[in-house]
Amino acid sequence: MKCLSVSRKLEVKQLGLPSCSYKGGNMANIIDFDDLKKDSGDLKNLQDSELQKLSSNIQKQLDYDIQIEELEETLKELKRERAILSEETIPQQMQELGINETVMSDGSKITIKEGFHCRIPKDKIEQAHAYLRENELGDIIKNQVVTSFGTGEDNMAGDLAGHIQDQYGITPDVKESVHPSTLKATLKKRHEEGLSDPDDLFGIFIRPETKITKGKKQ
Repeated sequence: MKCLSVSRKLEVKQLGLPSCSYKGGNMANIIDFDDLKKDSGDLKNLQDSELQKLSSNIQKQLDYDIQIEELEETLKELKRERAILSEETIPQQMQELGINETVMSDGSKITIKEGFHCRIPKDKIEQAHAYLRENELGDIIKNQVVTSFGTGEDNMAGDLAGHIQDQYGITPDVKESVHPSTLKATLKKRHEEGLSDPDDLFGIFIRPETKITKGKKQ
């Protein structure tokens, strides 16, 4: 979409509109001021109220974009501050007081639990998956087998089964992954059973953190 010429920019700026055409969610929503001028004769001939409504709506969207960006940044900061309270400040204070749980006046119960966290580093995926298989944990690995078929190979695609390579000489693209929640649940259970797994492969770290059970509303 072309931007407006210098003369058109001056006309639009006087109305508070952007100097370039604006694309919405699909082609039907494209505002092309070249077509607008062609259809209407000239921007000056349009009703001022209509242009003001357009300008107002565009500005409203721009304002919303700014507000959304600011709120997203605020949310990130709130989550960061909450994590500090949950994982550092409150556990440390309760430890110093020698208590493992406490109840607030509204009935909310705060306890300190062992927080278990893990994550497979990108450069350790192959090694981590090999370790899981060696320790009979391969069932938690998700496998996605992808292959491509050319023109005239529709029947071959329909016959796709577990012997693609042997039968057709096609090497499929195999993608493996382990869902983070599944990995965490599996390794946490092993930890609770007294088994240990390599930290370098799974980024395991354990730290105390709060668990809050909200009291019933009166």
